[in-house]
Amino acid sequence: MKLTEYLKENILITDGAMGTYYSKCYPGESELVEQAVLTDPERVVDIHKEYIQAGAKLIRTNSFAVNDMFFPDPMQRSLIVKRSFHLAEEAVRDCGREVFVAADFGTLFHPVMQDLEELLSVVEPMVDDFYDAGARIFLFETQADTYGLDQIFTYIKEKDEENEILLTFSLDKNGYTKGGLSFERILQKYGRDEKVDVYGLNCGMDPSHVKDLMELACFYSHKPFMALPNAGYPYILRGQTLYQENADYFVHTMQTIIDHGANVIGGCCGSTPEYIRKLVMAYGGAEPKTKQIALLPEAQKEEGRTLSTFWKKLCRGEKTFVVELDPPFNEDIEKVMTGAKLLNEAKVDLLTLSDSPLGRTRMDPMLLGAKIQRDAKIFTMPHVACRDRNLISLRGSLLGSYVNGLRHFLMVTGDPVPAADRSQVTSVFDYNSIRFMNMAKMMNSDVFSKDTILYGGALNYHGKNVEAIVKRMRLKMDQGCSYFLTQPVYSDEDIQRIGQLREMTGAKIIAGIMPLVSYKNAMFLANEMPGIHIPQEIVEKYHPDMTREEAEDVAVDTSLAIAEKLCDVCDGYYMMTPFNRVGLIVRIIEVIRETFA
Repeated sequence: MKLTEYLKENILITDGAMGTYYSKCYPGESELVEQAVLTDPERVVDIHKEYIQAGAKLIRTNSFAVNDMFFPDPMQRSLIVKRSFHLAEEAVRDCGREVFVAADFGTLFHPVMQDLEELLSVVEPMVDDFYDAGARIFLFETQADTYGLDQIFTYIKEKDEENEILLTFSLDKNGYTKGGLSFERILQKYGRDEKVDVYGLNCGMDPSHVKDLMELACFYSHKPFMALPNAGYPYILRGQTLYQENADYFVHTMQTIIDHGANVIGGCCGSTPEYIRKLVMAYGGAEPKTKQIALLPEAQKEEGRTLSTFWKKLCRGEKTFVVELDPPFNEDIEKVMTGAKLLNEAKVDLLTLSDSPLGRTRMDPMLLGAKIQRDAKIFTMPHVACRDRNLISLRGSLLGSYVNGLRHFLMVTGDPVPAADRSQVTSVFDYNSIRFMNMAKMMNSDVFSKDTILYGGALNYHGKNVEAIVKRMRLKMDQGCSYFLTQPVYSDEDIQRIGQLREMTGAKIIAGIMPLVSYKNAMFLANEMPGIHIPQEIVEKYHPDMTREEAEDVAVDTSLAIAEKLCDVCDGYYMMTPFNRVGLIVRIIEVIRETFA
């Protein structure tokens, strides 16, 4: 019998935790519990048996953390995956009971957070290994966002349309995943996704908070719903993570969860075979309750937007002007505030603030951006680098910036920490820019829907493989990226490449222009800045003996010539201010406007 057939007339009770129960049974073990399928397989089988003997109708393979972060060797991943399924089957045979075995996948992520192909290159071979071992039920639990799920589920169903997919998310007490996905969005999206057979929640919350969510839930289909809460919230004692023994309370609270639509129940962290035994005693053989089905809300006519001049111009196809200022290294903001006011007077569309480029600490661009926007009356777009913030902080930063009036962001992965500082400073990189945009996209749907944020990405247009650049641009656009800012443009080849990328993707591209303000500046950028290509004929326009005024005249003429060539291949100009020379930038913008008006 298939799992979905069983669920038509029965409440299904799963096993409980593997990791925390294993640690309780075998304290002091330092290796990952998934490693035990190779080093101590009898322990894994024994725990599976305990859950089966307690009455669990479904058990999960001991493979939650099998990914390329913890197990970088693909051969080792393959071995653990196959072995974990065989051990689960062995436990079922030894117990002589009819029990479903689910191939278990934990939170999907990639250690360097590159593109979707890298994620699929890890997950799809694991799917193949599980399938070859005999798995026909695939459980993806403790998910934080939707990144990559649709592609993986399509792969599983194309492999065999009879395969069954179970999907659960981990939410906090407020009903959001760490990636910003709301409970309501999960109900809407996966209650109607034909590839997903069972969906729901696990981990993150104790049963009381799952109950609170279920009491307010509106379902959009009769699809089976799964609820596997933690035993409670953990506490640390002498370095050990412990959970309070509360099986009776856990079981009692599950009654409300069942009454409000759960078809599959069980336990996550902190739960033990005793919890499952008491669940079976209370609800074994119970029939599922009828769900209250709601209609999907009417689609919004149009996304809300704060109507900045920048956004209005992009929508109308007019050229925009974005100017970058560098936040200071110290507490003195006089120069940057003076510059911001000048740019506002010059009717610049958007002021952008870099986020510690080259990994050198500067003032926080979001906090500074909020002050500039409030005091200088110009819309600001802080860069937000994933390098310095974990996903909790990234989400919190967006929320805090939002209530301070910021609606524009440039989302970047971030320059790495300099080698000399790595003994003291560590990069985070929970997310890269693409997955950060995915989180922002979900927050726009769930949190910011009345006035959505607008975000763009950085475009490194160099590289021999144009298709790879295009693919990455499209990935960002799929996650809600509305525009791209490029590195400084100087050569005809660079201009041609930008035009090619714009034509191939349909993206809005704001092309970078960085004036060269001296011979020394030109020589440094031409020879020591990676990714910036300055033709020799431009460098030769500068000489060591020229005055500041002469150099600035050359900078204006050169910038105008570049802007003219870019006019037909970009949607705006991204002016990078050298050495805080805002007056020079204003002069260049005025000349461009006069010339192309």
